[in-house]
Order: sequence, then structure tokens, then C-alpha cells
Amino acid sequence: DWSNAAFFLVAGALNGPLSCSGLQSDSKQGDKRIIQELKRFGSKVSENEGAVLVEPGTLAGSDVDMSEIPDLLPILAVLACFARGSSHFYNAARLRIKESDRLNAVKNMIVALGGKAEEKQDSLTVHGQHELRGGVVDGCRDHRIVMAAAIAATRCRQNVQIINAEAVRKSYPDFFQVYSSIGGIVKNGV
Repeated sequence: DWSNAAFFLVAGALNGPLSCSGLQSDSKQGDKRIIQELKRFGSKVSENEGAVLVEPGTLAGSDVDMSEIPDLLPILAVLACFARGSSHFYNAARLRIKESDRLNAVKNMIVALGGKAEEKQDSLTVHGQHELRGGVVDGCRDHRIVMAAAIAATRCRQNVQIINAEAVRKSYPDFFQVYSSIGGIVKNGV
């Protein structure tokens, strides 16, 4: 499933190399566009028989139209935190009526971790930097915010505590087990 794989593909772009298998290259799923966006940000991506390999590249900010890929905003915003320059995510007003007000939740997540982001009514701007500090993030009972915060934690200087992390059970109950299997550190498991 491209929606769930997107989080680990971004982990590959930040810390890679990382390969995800079992992905349908001919999928009609909109979140397959994660491949295109990773490339636009500067990640190295290769596809081979249902597997996608992502490696770090020289990340640069990007402008991303979110109208057709709203669920990718949380994880693309995490990627943007580590890109040179600023990234602008626009046509994103509908994200205010998801499991949480995702525009606000993503901005708050980034700021809580020591990053720089600003939200407007229908957009989010993220200013890249080399690393994040870490801290306490409210997952807002939103599975995508929780998973994005966990991937961001892989590039934080200090620990990250995610409140309401159990929200991952909605779409990806095994997320933290997979996260641990690729080197993520989980304490007080979900």
C-alpha cells in the first residue's frame, strides 16, 4: 500500500538506503505519487519488480500541489524539514477536515521538534534545516501525524515523545514493529 509505504520511503530519503517491496508499479492509488515527489526533492529513487529503493540525495525545497495527494502532506513536510531552502505545500485547505486539522497539526509537530513552519488557510510553508531538536509532539489522534513524527524522530538530536501514538492502529497497526525492524527506537511500545 503506497499510503503506508510513503513513510518508510521518506525514511530512506533521510537515512537510507531503504527498500520497500510489494508495491504495485501500475497502481492507481494517488499516493504512488510519493515517488515523483521524492525525486523532485532530490532523493535517489529506483524501482524494480514491485520494490522501490530510496537513498539520500541532495535535498532541495519544492512547491507541491496537495489537491490530489492530501494524505502525503505530513510525511512530505517532514522531508521538507531537511531540504535546503523552503518548501510550499498549497491547495491544502481540505486537510483541515481530516482526522485532525492536519495543516495545523503538521505545523505544530514541526515547531515542537525545533523546525520552522508557517500555515495559512490553504497552505503550509516549511523552512529546511540540517536537523531537528526533538521534543514532545501531540499526535492529535491522527495516524498520519504519529507516523510522520516517528520518521522525523530519526533525524532529531534528542528524544521524541509522541502523545496519542496509538492512533496508528487505524491504518497501520504494525507501524512501530516495522519501524523498529529498520532501526527505529521505540520505548513504552504502542
